[in-house]
Amino acid sequence: MRYAWRFGPFLAALALVPLPLRADEQLVPLAMSGDWAALAHKADITSPPDVCVLTNPVRQIAFRAASSGFEIRVTNENWSLPINVSGTIQMKVGDIAKSYDISANTDTMIVASISEAEILEIFGAMDKSSSMLVTVGKSKPFSVSLNGSSRATNAFRTCAGLAGNDKKGGENPFQ
Repeated sequence: MRYAWRFGPFLAALALVPLPLRADEQLVPLAMSGDWAALAHKADITSPPDVCVLTNPVRQIAFRAASSGFEIRVTNENWSLPINVSGTIQMKVGDIAKSYDISANTDTMIVASISEAEILEIFGAMDKSSSMLVTVGKSKPFSVSLNGSSRATNAFRTCAGLAGNDKKGGENPFQ
């Protein structure tokens, strides 16, 4: 029981990954560091991931990759949103400030589409910053700690087939 706290972020992340799960489907934890977790959904044990998620369940924000593209998702259980909400999700990470139009929502979650180039730019800035500022619509901005996010963003990049961060790799002793 003393290690049960380690799985809390993964369990909380499930709220940000609304997927119908069958008995043979898997939601696989890839990495956890700080308040960040990376997860992969697989249709079965032998299939490659069809959905990859990077989440900070403490602050209820997630990045999602699937065949339909990339998304930013923000949830708040206190919301009671109507159908077809319009507005933006604004993110400021280091010197980068971006605004993304809301493309879908539920009563407690908003979704904004993001391009591969934009997600790589955000992740690059996240790797060099200690916090990110997120503003949803006209609400008060909230800060998201990036402590430990690099390990989870790298796992997400690998899962989603994205280029890695700009760190130089070491030598391969087997070549």
